[in-house]
Amino acid sequence: MAALLAPVIGLALLVMIPIWVDDARLDALAERAAAHPLPPRTHRADADVQRSVTLRGNGNHCDYLVRLALSSTLPAAEIARYYENARIEGVDDDRADTAVYFHESPTPAKRPPTAPRSFILEVSDSTDAGLDLRCH
Repeated sequence: MAALLAPVIGLALLVMIPIWVDDARLDALAERAAAHPLPPRTHRADADVQRSVTLRGNGNHCDYLVRLALSSTLPAAEIARYYENARIEGVDDDRADTAVYFHESPTPAKRPPTAPRSFILEVSDSTDAGLDLRCH
């Protein structure tokens, strides 16, 4: 019986270990993104942090994506500038990419300058796919 289980367990580990490694890299990226100081007058709109590891586009690499929902009374240009200059460490010690996406109403009304502005911060990076099946 043990002789039959050994190959099955070996195959399962061959598939799962690369997934666990990339999940740990993603968790570390999410922790760094969440720990990065927020701009003034900005707060987390949601405690959840969305995250994923997958292949986006084509190629042979793993793409890591972390999304945070934030709210701020700062102007959109100031928020965008803040995150363009943010230095959040990526999965391989390099700098991760950042992008901000603002939620604007389809029928924009005149917003008071101090009204809160909702936005999403995306922190992304990529690395070699290795043996993670999600990245091929």
